[in-house]
Amino acid sequence: MTEWGSWDLDLLWLHGLVVGKIIEDHLYKALCDKGIYTFIDRELVRGEEISPALVKAIEESRISLIVFSENYASSRWCLDELVKILQCKQSNQQIVLPIFYKVDPSDVRHQRSSYGDAFVHHESKFKDDKQKVLKWRRALKEAANLSGWHFKEGHYEATFINNIVDGILSRVPTYWNVAKYPVGIQSHVQDVKKLLDVGGNGHRMVGIWGTSGIGKTTIAKAIRNAIAHEFEGSCFLPNVREGSLVQLQETLLDKILGKNLKIGNVDEGIGVIKERLRHKKILLILDDVDQLEQLENLAGDDWFGDGSRVIITTKNRRLLNNREIELIYEVKKLDCNQALELFSWHAFRRSEPPKDYLKLAQRAIAFADGLPLALKILGSHLRGTDIRLWQDTLNGYEGEPYTHIERILQKSYDALDHRAKEYFLDIACFFKGEYEDYVLRIVPKIFIEEFVDKALITIEGRMILMHDLLANLGKDIVHKESPNDPGQRSRLWFYEDVIQVLMESTGTRNIKGIMVKLPKAAKITLNPECFRNMVNLKIFINHNASLCGDINYLPNVLRWIDWDGYQLQSLPPNFQGNHLVKFKMSRSHIRQLEGFKHLPNLTHMNLSGCQFLEKIPDLSGIPNIKDLNLSGCTSLVEVDDSVGLLDKLVKLDLSECVKLTRFGTRLRLKSLEELDLRNCKRLESFPEIEVEMESLWRLNMQESGIRELPLSISYLTGLQSLNLSGCFNLTGFELRLLYCWSTLQELRLAGINFVTLPECISKFVSLNELDLCDCKYLLEIPQKVLPPSLDTVYLDDCTSLGKIPNLPSEVEDKYLSLINCVGLRGYDITENSILDQVSSHPDSQFQITLPGDEVPKWFSCCKDATLVKDEYSSKVVARCEVSFEIPPNLDWETLRLVLCVVVNKGNAYGVTESPLLKTGPGGAETSVHINRKKVQSTSYEVTESHVALYCIPLLNRSELGVGEELTRLQQGNMCQIIFEFWKMPTSVKILCGVHLLGHQVADVTVDRGQRQCLLPDAMAVDDDDDDDDDDDYDDDDDVAKMPCGVHLLGHQVADVTVDRGQRQCLLPDAMAVDDDIHDDQHQDNELLSLTLASKTSLGKRLCGSDFMALYDDHRANVGAQEAQWLTLFTEPADHPKRRHIDLNEEPRQ
Repeated sequence: MTEWGSWDLDLLWLHGLVVGKIIEDHLYKALCDKGIYTFIDRELVRGEEISPALVKAIEESRISLIVFSENYASSRWCLDELVKILQCKQSNQQIVLPIFYKVDPSDVRHQRSSYGDAFVHHESKFKDDKQKVLKWRRALKEAANLSGWHFKEGHYEATFINNIVDGILSRVPTYWNVAKYPVGIQSHVQDVKKLLDVGGNGHRMVGIWGTSGIGKTTIAKAIRNAIAHEFEGSCFLPNVREGSLVQLQETLLDKILGKNLKIGNVDEGIGVIKERLRHKKILLILDDVDQLEQLENLAGDDWFGDGSRVIITTKNRRLLNNREIELIYEVKKLDCNQALELFSWHAFRRSEPPKDYLKLAQRAIAFADGLPLALKILGSHLRGTDIRLWQDTLNGYEGEPYTHIERILQKSYDALDHRAKEYFLDIACFFKGEYEDYVLRIVPKIFIEEFVDKALITIEGRMILMHDLLANLGKDIVHKESPNDPGQRSRLWFYEDVIQVLMESTGTRNIKGIMVKLPKAAKITLNPECFRNMVNLKIFINHNASLCGDINYLPNVLRWIDWDGYQLQSLPPNFQGNHLVKFKMSRSHIRQLEGFKHLPNLTHMNLSGCQFLEKIPDLSGIPNIKDLNLSGCTSLVEVDDSVGLLDKLVKLDLSECVKLTRFGTRLRLKSLEELDLRNCKRLESFPEIEVEMESLWRLNMQESGIRELPLSISYLTGLQSLNLSGCFNLTGFELRLLYCWSTLQELRLAGINFVTLPECISKFVSLNELDLCDCKYLLEIPQKVLPPSLDTVYLDDCTSLGKIPNLPSEVEDKYLSLINCVGLRGYDITENSILDQVSSHPDSQFQITLPGDEVPKWFSCCKDATLVKDEYSSKVVARCEVSFEIPPNLDWETLRLVLCVVVNKGNAYGVTESPLLKTGPGGAETSVHINRKKVQSTSYEVTESHVALYCIPLLNRSELGVGEELTRLQQGNMCQIIFEFWKMPTSVKILCGVHLLGHQVADVTVDRGQRQCLLPDAMAVDDDDDDDDDDDYDDDDDVAKMPCGVHLLGHQVADVTVDRGQRQCLLPDAMAVDDDIHDDQHQDNELLSLTLASKTSLGKRLCGSDFMALYDDHRANVGAQEAQWLTLFTEPADHPKRRHIDLNEEPRQ
């Protein structure tokens, strides 16, 4: 079986009959543009049978995307390929996603219409091979039951393709780079997986123990790739021993919750982790742990949800024993055969050495002693050299006073030229673990590539990583330059050495780089002459020290200054900065930049938060600047006109410059991508744009003082995000002036005085987020003006709005916020209106918040939340649980849960951030469990006197795990819904509602004489409150029987088959139907099909007392408490026994 993460590429297999430009012109390009390597089956020659090349391409793909078109089933080649794809789905855990292009998924599933015609032909042609045709039928049914996308006539192809690409990106797991040649890794992974018992209950911690360089981290990454998809979230924390505990806690929360939370101290972090991750099934990997304190503050007992797993890699077995971790996997060295193979891959790019190199290779692996790191570096070092050099190199290892691994590492370093050695030491001492883009500002790319080629560094997730053994080698080399006098060394990073040199001014011309990184932020008083003798200092980085005192001198060879909080008002007069590449002095006291006249090498300048800086001088002497950050310079009044002519400038940030009155009169910034003028309250005019600036994708002018925009704004043809919110002075601007119709995705116009929304908004075909908050005069939003891709609309505080807008049907997930829209108070949201919003896609979701103080009457269940003491944190929380049994034989693909929360009375209860993260003053999280397995979780913001509705799929495939079938969850079907609320005032009352919707009820056959309900008699509700007055409670059960039950609403109900001779419609007792028509005409064992008309609801209604009802939505209600009617017809229409059945009597109770 292929393990997840063993693929080398994000390969996507695009399969289907020729379907025109949806593939050729759009879908293929869109996928490739997102970095997904996409292979189309038409690139291979088709024959009578599937070729080996085609089979190989299918097997190596992570995802298969099947395009079902009208004539798909006519191709036996496509059908054979489909069978192979589904086999790979089972054997390789491959993701398979169908696209139904102008065909009905039910026609594919049941082989009707053109698919039925095609199979008539196939059955005739292959009448001697019925098993082949049966395989094809089964494959079509299986594929059509998978979640995918349905393109209908009238849909916009661009929007449809964007939805597909976004869906694919969300389904492609993120994999860590394991090893270029993972020899022997798979056996380690299998052994550790057995210890982990993934899928089992409870919590487990497993230690991976072994010496440095043996591959512990590599194994841990491979395990993460193999099993991460089986958890709700995963986090890999590399180099734990080097990071601060608070930073590690923040990273853990960020990776699991997707939010960058700030933690004040370790104890606070422990509380936040326990509170917010205690219900989440997670995988946590702690790499290179060397202190018990790290384990105790990152992964305590029972901190995480049931089924969670923690993996620890360490060189210290005693640490695992002290933590009482019993499951320990000891990583052994590679055996001779594995060592030879791994060495050969790096030395010869093949699995075994050439014959004339065999003895030398065997000698080399003996020096490496079975350590993967040593084999990799030694093989890379010897690659491409002749036999004589091999012999000289291996002879040089004899008699060295080092261990085997130390000899190999030292020789690899010695083989570098002088410049490469310098950059290697810079990375080892200062830049290990930094982003590649960051390091490339000081280390040329050619040397980065050389180090990668020689296995001295790796690049993962755009970060430059170096093994501890190599980093320690570099630091040891520097330390040996002057063991007793740090001022004589070339690089300083150890804080005691740094403090000594800066305070005592003992630095010399030998020093080339200094990094100030204290164990804890502290104040250091500099000697005024501390830099005087450091004439060769090129790098100065201050991470967390407050450096005080005067500075009389800075070396002119400095290339990199990263000095937050610089406390002087100006730079030393001697400093010219001609060699500067990066200049960062954020939050400094600097007032002027008079010396910055000729800086040809400077590419990044960050002066953010410099509150005393008043003016930016002529910048024409900085022609290569790419990033200029002046945000938060609250005294800045003017930026020289030259800033508008810096043609290599990519990002310009002037946000929060509240006194800025001008930043240029004209713009010719062809490379500019981001421009931020947020909260520049005194900036009244926008510069004239003189050239097309198609690279600019984000323009933020929120709450600026801009009064008008020039007509040349039309030159911004590549805008994706435009924010004009709070531009109350802006007059005369018309959206039609923008020429970014196909690119704009986010438009924020909060506070603009619209009465009606401009119709030209409909032309922004890629727009997905629209902010119209605080548009006090806005009356309504006609659906015709909303572009087809729009999925998120904010209308908070639109007090004149009188009607809820309908979002476009094409989008999958929709969010509509109507907080404080007082004109909508009491607005009746119906079941059909909710269903219409989610009918376009099986995984569609819809969230809406609007004024109100009660759960809609059509909800099947409504219950108060109660205060309970949390067993983990001992805090008081509000909680509500609802349980019910899902009716059998339903189409789970289309079932929807509608969740409702209403907060009433007391003080305002608002949420500032996603409640799922529980970061605001209050929060709500709802999880759905079926048969005790978590299948869905969601969150939504709640506000006092508002109704929050969230319609979600009953099953969320991302919760199920890759390759898990829906049918596995259809046995028993007990559903539990848990609402939890955090940090809420005890004065508020919270109501929770649950309602079940569905498009279709699947085929149901009921035996003759059976009279039991196809739905549960009532929804069972967990209720912690005793209520002896409720007559509907069953004293013998642990759950309460509520008269308000599950309600199923949908566009269509599928066939209900009734046994021949049956005299009663086999529906619940409440709606039993006498049927004595044509009884004597029935044939033995004949089944008649009864089909409910379209737009039919099936479910429970309260009518005087609890009863079951089926009714036709097209018939009018006969009074507030009267039953509705149902009309049934037998089919087909020309059947001799066609009958009309009216259920027209009061249901029995």
